Amino acid sequence: MNLKYAFLIKEIIMKVRMKDNIDQPFVSSRFNIHGLGEVVGFGDQFGSDCFFIKDLDVFIEANNVGWKDMRQAFKDKDIIVDNYNTYFFEPSSEKDRKRGFTLN
Repeated sequence: MNLKYAFLIKEIIMKVRMKDNIDQPFVSSRFNIHGLGEVVGFGDQFGSDCFFIKDLDVFIEANNVGWKDMRQAFKDKDIIVDNYNTYFFEPSSEKDRKRGFTLN
C-alpha cells in the first residue's frame, strides 16, 4: 500500500477497509468533522473520501486482534478518540482505554 497521503493525517495511521471490498485497504485516523459518523479515508484507488463507520473494518494491532468491525472496536475501546473527537487510534495506556479517550 502506497501511503502518499499519510502527510495529511495527524500522527497515527490506521489500516481501514470497506466491508464489501476487503481487497483494497486504505488508511485513516480522522473523522469528518462536518459529517457525523463518517471517517475520512486516503487510498491510492480513490484519493481521499468519506465513509460511514458502519461500513468499515479497522485493523487492530494490539494483542494480534486483526480486522474488526469499526463500530465494535469503538464499543470495546480497541480504538479511542482524542480529546477533540477529531482523530481515532489505538489507546496507548490502560488508563486511556478505560476512559475511552486520551487527554493529549
